[in-house]
Amino acid sequence: MGFKTDGSFLKFLTMGALGVHQTMQHLRDLGFQPIELERYCGSNKIWATKVKRLRLPDLLCVNSGLRMEVRAKTDLKIRMSDAPAKPDRIWDAGLRDEDVVAFIACVDTVGRPIPADTPVYFTVQALRTSVEQSKIGPPKSASEGAERDRTWPAIVPSRPGRVLEVTADKLVVEMHVDGERVTRRQTYNLSGKSAYVTPGDTFLPDVTILGGAPPALANLSRYLRRRYRPLEQIHAPNVVDRYAAVKALRYRDDPRAQVLPALEGVIAQEQEIRVKLEAAGSAASLGSAAGQDAILQHIWANPERPDMRMEATFVLTELRDGPFSRAQLRRIADSNAFAGDEIRQAAVWGLGKTGVRSYADLLPFIDDAEEDVALHAIAAFAEDTPITVIEALVRDLVTAHPRRAPAASEALRIIGSPNVLETLVTVARATTPPPKWVLATLGRLQPIAVRQAIAGSALLEQISPMLLLAEGAHWLATEDAATDIRFLLKQDVP
Repeated sequence: MGFKTDGSFLKFLTMGALGVHQTMQHLRDLGFQPIELERYCGSNKIWATKVKRLRLPDLLCVNSGLRMEVRAKTDLKIRMSDAPAKPDRIWDAGLRDEDVVAFIACVDTVGRPIPADTPVYFTVQALRTSVEQSKIGPPKSASEGAERDRTWPAIVPSRPGRVLEVTADKLVVEMHVDGERVTRRQTYNLSGKSAYVTPGDTFLPDVTILGGAPPALANLSRYLRRRYRPLEQIHAPNVVDRYAAVKALRYRDDPRAQVLPALEGVIAQEQEIRVKLEAAGSAASLGSAAGQDAILQHIWANPERPDMRMEATFVLTELRDGPFSRAQLRRIADSNAFAGDEIRQAAVWGLGKTGVRSYADLLPFIDDAEEDVALHAIAAFAEDTPITVIEALVRDLVTAHPRRAPAASEALRIIGSPNVLETLVTVARATTPPPKWVLATLGRLQPIAVRQAIAGSALLEQISPMLLLAEGAHWLATEDAATDIRFLLKQDVP
């Protein structure tokens, strides 16, 4: 189970995922139609099974064909990961001159990073043109061929301000009042760098790049004028072009009479397994039986490629609508053939909030014999869980099975909706004495909402001590504080 990892790794994954989502929103605001080209680039879910994917940009605009990498940084820099000793991992591997890299600042707050509203965009061509001015840092690990950070010179202000003057060799700005610091003028020597601002422009601290080694920022408006024609790219010589084309087709409104035969032709003829699977996903999303069969072939008849079996399960999760994906995810989760395989966890996860949202199908798995499967089922619930499923979970509390009751309690805490609170209160008031697991679960919900719902009742007196320990009740009742305390307590060797 991949989520058993250190918090710092998850923090960086979360930062990257939030940066992707904010960049996609900014692109939509500009008129683009972005999708995730690199699967899971917008997610911080960790899986142990390593899927061997193509080297892909993160995003694709299905209308213009723009491809984009996204780099989220707590300290905004023009910086890319590089592994000079490995051609497939150098900073620009698989990228075209016309592709764009988005650098977006993230504030590292308590809880979750907060991305800036607007990224800074450069074309790959601009980065390549100025790569000789970049510097490469030390290896990130001791392994041979380890990645390094390659950084281009850039001017990132630490205070808000306004641009006063731009010449060939200098940039003069007015730094605005910031805390205890007064307004003042500041001059930046460009020293071979290009300015990206003009007089009168305003800027924000730590999220704007005033100038840098690349000759210019990317002009995204020129990409908006392009028209992407993926049907013409499905047999392109370049594998990334083919992959992008077949994936884009499920998100467009090209004539179905042309799209389905084209995708089914790719399924029948394509030699690259990852393109073939993506074509199957797009065809299945349009109701193609051939697409559905191809996905199932990857799952049930491809034991030598467990990574692609996992990838096919992710494709099922993305289909969402219709009975096919739900039935197949449930079939995988139920199958003894996958006992002990992470694919069962992925199928259960796909039945929940990140996929088909078929919460009733999660109920059999919350106390699964495989603990990792049970944990994924519990965590896959969300606030939109329907009342019928909530009532089933509350019945598990009343039955008080030693394994199922705590699982149901945790699922109800995660759901945390008004329906959960109302159902628990109704059962507690209707039974004398109230079931212990019902009381315990009430005590784990948000204290303010619980107190308001049962104010003045004897029930409040019974659970008041538990509400003192509920999440958010006091400064120590937070996830970060609990993690820090557990970490300190492990430091127990004198």
